[in-house]
Amino acid sequence: MRPLACGLLLLVFGAVTPAPAQAQSLVDLYRAAEGADPALVGAQALRRAAQERVVQATAALAPSVSVNVTRNQSKYYEPTNLVTPDTRAIGNEQAVLQLTQPVLKLALWAQKDQAKAQAEQAQLQAEQSRIESLQRFVESIFEMFKSRDALQHLLAQQESTAAQLALARRAFTVGTVAVTDMRDAQAKADVVATQAIAARHDLALRHQVVAELVGRPVPALLARGMVDDPLPVLDHAGLPQWLTDGLASSPALRQAHAGLEAARHEVRKATLAHAPTVDLNLSQTALSESASVTSTLRRRSTQALVGLTLNLPLFAGGATQSRVREALALQEKAQADVDSARRTLTLNLRQHFTSTLASASQAQGLAVAVKSQETALRANRRGYEVGMKVGAEVLDAQTKLFEARRDLSRARYDAWLSYIKLRCAAGVVAEADLARLDALLLPLNPPLALDAEVLNPSAAPALPQVPPGAEPVPAKLP
Repeated sequence: MRPLACGLLLLVFGAVTPAPAQAQSLVDLYRAAEGADPALVGAQALRRAAQERVVQATAALAPSVSVNVTRNQSKYYEPTNLVTPDTRAIGNEQAVLQLTQPVLKLALWAQKDQAKAQAEQAQLQAEQSRIESLQRFVESIFEMFKSRDALQHLLAQQESTAAQLALARRAFTVGTVAVTDMRDAQAKADVVATQAIAARHDLALRHQVVAELVGRPVPALLARGMVDDPLPVLDHAGLPQWLTDGLASSPALRQAHAGLEAARHEVRKATLAHAPTVDLNLSQTALSESASVTSTLRRRSTQALVGLTLNLPLFAGGATQSRVREALALQEKAQADVDSARRTLTLNLRQHFTSTLASASQAQGLAVAVKSQETALRANRRGYEVGMKVGAEVLDAQTKLFEARRDLSRARYDAWLSYIKLRCAAGVVAEADLARLDALLLPLNPPLALDAEVLNPSAAPALPQVPPGAEPVPAKLP
């Protein structure tokens, strides 16, 4: 990177927020993003709710105890003569202690098993949400890196085209090149300046996305990158093992299986609605009366009751059979969800595995292409100096070199992103993978700096307006 280009890039938000002294670890940033992810927070709340339903289903099998206390006050009178009727106040107090224990209710056991399957499904859904959150985080980080590297290469190209324009003007002044060479250099400088402005806007957006995910700017992270050539290593013959591991550990597929298990228990519960139920009832009743209609004496009594209640469903208007058919249809739908999840998982594993291999191979090829383009550019410059090449050829060779460097940077990040997506699809991704990526991100040399234009795209310089027929003005570097 040229010194001028480095001066254009101030450490992200350097003009707005002081850059922190410590590096921003990917693991720490992900933990911050994880705590602020609404989808993950919602999935965890759903998991806790499903666990409570297991408690409720278990409680339905336990005995229930209740106490019912009533107190009544009444007046009774029986006229013994027409002058002084016999009026009597009657007070009645009753306390009933009731215990009910289900003895035979098979549907309750099916309900408990269904609640356990639904709790497992919610747990796997939370795990899948965590994996998707990690994938979104890594993808946003790499997109920001690719945008930063594209801007970095454009700024370097902008400096080089400005130098080429100055050289073409001097050569035109002394009469060694035609005016078309100077105009070609001017046009190329204007195009690169426009691309650099667009790249600033794109980087500002990419950085804002990451800042929204983690809840704060990440200036220190933008000062790091894959400056070496680390690439994920995959064996071409290892796809069957990835498929085997993914089918065994993928939370998405296991969640679909848990949903199918819950649907099967729902069918069993609906079918058992035809079965008889037996409840054990125990009650203790204490009664106190101050008087009665037949006596003026206080009376106290205690009554104990032990009994069994048998309920035999006979006919419910066809509702029970309808619920069974509904449960069977939902079970069929759950089976289709399992098949769909298995197919999607297999396709994703194949796609990400192939994409990782392709991106890694492309990066290796582009590394060779960059060296070849550097040699070609040096040869074209030397030919231009001795009059064997024209300016357009030098500019073309220069453009190809910067495009190769940009594509190499992009291919490296694409390879690692595809590898992370492969591990996410297989359900084996963890924070250790982020720690591994974090170890590959080294400080850029020289360190980069981004000015306020990256944060505020509206502050980016606009291209000068050239009136029709006027002589083009060289693109002014910011």
